[in-house]
Amino acid sequence: MSQLFSLAAQKAGFEARANVEADGVSITVNTDQGPIHARGIDAAIRAARDYIGQFLEPASHGHIPWGVLVTVSEGVAAYGEWPLSGGGGSPTFQESALVRIRRRWHDHGPLSALENAIEIIHAYNRRPARRRHAA
Repeated sequence: MSQLFSLAAQKAGFEARANVEADGVSITVNTDQGPIHARGIDAAIRAARDYIGQFLEPASHGHIPWGVLVTVSEGVAAYGEWPLSGGGGSPTFQESALVRIRRRWHDHGPLSALENAIEIIHAYNRRPARRRHAA
């Protein structure tokens, strides 16, 4: 199986993860509560977003430390407690969709961070497959 993307969140010292993998026939969202089989990439994105969103919901009401981490083929974007990291300071990385989309987020809380992370996932999973493997 190849990983399409992953989302991780932390809240008050606890962590939740959703890793999405494809084997060419099916897509599976692996969560801490078990696998979820998705009919397509959009369904997998929704399942991962809903799982992580439900975990983060209490943090959106304030005073709970939180963080969100999204991983796609080109790197990693972090929100809240996690610092931005990824493919280094190379000009190619700095111009990537991951960095451009991440820059749109301006600390509006954990659920808006999750939505920005979902935009990154969409950007990397709507490309034709041959472009994704060309890197």
